[in-house]
Amino acid sequence: MVPRTPHIPSKNGSIDRLGQIALSTKSCYQNITHLLETVLSTKGFYNHDNNYHVALTRDWLSWVRANDAEIMTVLENQASNLVKAATILAESISDYSTLKEKNSVLKNLEHQGDQLTHELFTIIDKTFVTPLDKEDISELTSTIDQVLDATYGTSDRMVLFKTQKSSIHMQELANLLLNACKEIHNAVTGLPKAKREDLIEYTKAISHCEHEGDNIYRLAIADLFDTNNAIEIIKSKEIYETLENALDRSRDVADVIEDIALKYR
Repeated sequence: MVPRTPHIPSKNGSIDRLGQIALSTKSCYQNITHLLETVLSTKGFYNHDNNYHVALTRDWLSWVRANDAEIMTVLENQASNLVKAATILAESISDYSTLKEKNSVLKNLEHQGDQLTHELFTIIDKTFVTPLDKEDISELTSTIDQVLDATYGTSDRMVLFKTQKSSIHMQELANLLLNACKEIHNAVTGLPKAKREDLIEYTKAISHCEHEGDNIYRLAIADLFDTNNAIEIIKSKEIYETLENALDRSRDVADVIEDIALKYR
């Protein structure tokens, strides 16, 4: 329980001003001490003798300082990693001779993306003051990671299914995905200083890519069922769906960024 300041009357029944100030100061100190005890014990900074490990080191204070630069750096790295992956996927679909080799590179990029996501979760968990709400940061990093997962998933399915060639629709979808990822990168790097209108324009561009992808996907499925090879239909349909899913997840990123723009600008 937080200690309360006692009421000390003087000899004539009135409040002794200096005594009350002294007691108020002592009470304030006790309140702060009580708060520190609670926080420190929660954070694991109490030792067995109930003494504080209060060495004022950078690590000790990491949970109360604002990690704006560190958080934004990880988000920007995550967005850059996504653009690299989308670029490699588009190149793989254009040139199947490099598919297996580039799929290995994509796998590494996907793994790096997972590490960046985990790193960011660790940072925001230890940080008291963040540049955005923790929920917004968490949702942004998660949705970016989902786009990356679907990007790698497309390449991995092409290798698994041993597809021999791509279609014009696959190339169009891959290029749209690449454009969407570039706009995601622009939006993420613009979060610290960009105006609301600029961020909204980035999200509109991402949404446009996703909308165009829906149209191409429908045309691709229609053309696919004009063929007679059932196995190739199943394989290609799976690849189209994964590409379309990647574009859908990019739209999720745009929605998060739009919410952030409206909330903080």
